[in-house]
Amino acid sequence: MKKETFSISEFAKSTGVSVRTLHYYDEKKILKPKRDKITGHRVYEKEDMIQLHKIMTLKFLGMSLDDIKEYMQPNTFDLNFVDTLRLQESKLIKDKEQIEIALEAIQRTVHLLENEKEVDHAVLVSLLASMQNEKKQQELSKGIIKDEAMKKMFPQTAKDKMVFEKGLLTFYKNVRELCGKPADHPEVKQMLDDFYRLILETLDMDSLEEIADIFSFNMEDKENEERVEAYIQEIERLIPTPLTEQEEAWLEKVTTNYMGPLWDDEERKN
Repeated sequence: MKKETFSISEFAKSTGVSVRTLHYYDEKKILKPKRDKITGHRVYEKEDMIQLHKIMTLKFLGMSLDDIKEYMQPNTFDLNFVDTLRLQESKLIKDKEQIEIALEAIQRTVHLLENEKEVDHAVLVSLLASMQNEKKQQELSKGIIKDEAMKKMFPQTAKDKMVFEKGLLTFYKNVRELCGKPADHPEVKQMLDDFYRLILETLDMDSLEEIADIFSFNMEDKENEERVEAYIQEIERLIPTPLTEQEEAWLEKVTTNYMGPLWDDEERKN
């Protein structure tokens, strides 16, 4: 009985794989068909169809062509393949997590842009970096920030995150517009009132004095102060500031003026 054979175009039509892809698999020596001795044309057999499905299955599992090539010759799979599958499983889990982070970041960014119509590129890059590095921020915060405060600083729902990001976007926009105005200017005071109200609402606190209570250790200890400083520096490394040096210097000045009365009241209490 004559063995059924296919030309490359017939094989492509039968399997749904393009001729170009079959050429590529041949060049990579992953699926090498026989050649007609007279014409030199590729000749595919039924066995090649099984091998092609083997390639497609391994690709479905997320394996690269280089990895697939190693499994094309053996006719059986052994325990070594289990190790390969476990490694691939770990990779896919990591990829899935990264995709989920990226999808949520896209949704949050679209929400901001649809509401604002236009966002400064430096501000958007800063917000995107924060979204991208949320997990790292949480890891850095462990042992520094109390667990209850952590839950509020890093909410689980995208909706809650969007509320804070919208407020932060407004704050940065106001800093840009008001930079250079005196600390006692009504608009500057309103900007800081709104910003710290946003912080308090996020942390579910009533006063700025309570913010010091988010740390999991005594902040009066010099060593702990250094830990917090190192923590802040690491966070700043992950998330670039969208403000210029001039804007940062001005913001520090007006914030010091704004917080001055609160610090004086705290010192009198002590």
